[in-house]
Amino acid sequence: MPIQGAAGFAVLIAADDIFGLLAALLAICAVAAGLERTRWGQRLSGAGIILLTALVAAQFGVLPRSAPLYGSIWTYMVPLAIALFLLKADLVKVVSEGGRVLIAFLIGMAGTVFGAWLATRLVDLGPTEAEIAAVFTATYTGGSLNFVAVAEAVSFDDSSQLSAALAIDNIFGVGFIILLNLAAGWSVLQARYGWRMDAVVRGTPTAGGETEPAISLFGLMTALALAAGAVAVSTLVANALGIPDYRLLVITVLVTGLATLGRKFLAGLRGEDILAMMAMYLFFAIIGAGADIGEMLSAAPGMFVMVGCIFVSHLIFMLVAGRLLKLNYAELVTASLACIAGPPIAAAIAILFKWRNLVAPGILTGILGYVLGNFAGIGLFSLLGGNAP
Repeated sequence: MPIQGAAGFAVLIAADDIFGLLAALLAICAVAAGLERTRWGQRLSGAGIILLTALVAAQFGVLPRSAPLYGSIWTYMVPLAIALFLLKADLVKVVSEGGRVLIAFLIGMAGTVFGAWLATRLVDLGPTEAEIAAVFTATYTGGSLNFVAVAEAVSFDDSSQLSAALAIDNIFGVGFIILLNLAAGWSVLQARYGWRMDAVVRGTPTAGGETEPAISLFGLMTALALAAGAVAVSTLVANALGIPDYRLLVITVLVTGLATLGRKFLAGLRGEDILAMMAMYLFFAIIGAGADIGEMLSAAPGMFVMVGCIFVSHLIFMLVAGRLLKLNYAELVTASLACIAGPPIAAAIAILFKWRNLVAPGILTGILGYVLGNFAGIGLFSLLGGNAP
């Protein structure tokens, strides 16, 4: 009997067909990379094309919604890609730009909390209103890791509502990522929030106008070895400290330190950013494939209002603060994604747009969201009169 996928279609590529599935994901990424060179493709961005294509492919049964390969990409390729892109991180710029990303993140968090509270004033979400507001506040202040933690903390255990809320979190999160991908390429946003972008995108210049060295096998293998070694050491350190979920934090600290101490040697490496972008393209493909539109559509209308209020309020807070504090669009996009989608997504977007000095701040503020999101969710739950377990 064939396995049924989203929308009732039989899945064309089985979840355990590793190479068939990898070929399909790579094909989607290759097509997106090609289309990104067209005028309309530049507006949508490669990541946006991949997300939409993978989402549609999963809904019509071409791709499975979950597979062991997806877990491997998340577990192994994402941290390796982040380590690769951080090999030339400018620690001075990371610190200076990181402070501004943190400010934007905190403002976005305030917008999230206000939006969730406003939704409870506009619609009646029933007896579990406080619990619903708590989990959505938490998940949109650092990512889905907070959803599970706060759901457990406030005893939000109604299986049907929990399933619907998770589906909405998933699909709306993908939609938000696509929206910010589009926004990052809008000329209006770039014109109105273009302050100090040279510092964000600046790479390591070659002295005296010399031609940059060509990409070499030695350089690529060296970059991969350093990145893999950094991930290995970071994993050991995180496990030894009893904080395995914070491995990305350790990777960020370790690799930025390595990049600062070995800046002269690492400046000669070329092509590591391409390797990182390849991994991140695959990452966006599995994010799109995992979204379940059917499950989301079965959710209560009040949940849609809740998420809509959160997103609108969050964006308004960010845009107003950006004008008042002269935060550029790259800082706003990175901070917004760190808040709504979590550190891996924020880092991935920074890598794809080559905002080298915002990768580490995106990870660091997103990890801060893991802590603050739980407090924000439980705090709103108490404010709304929720009964603690």
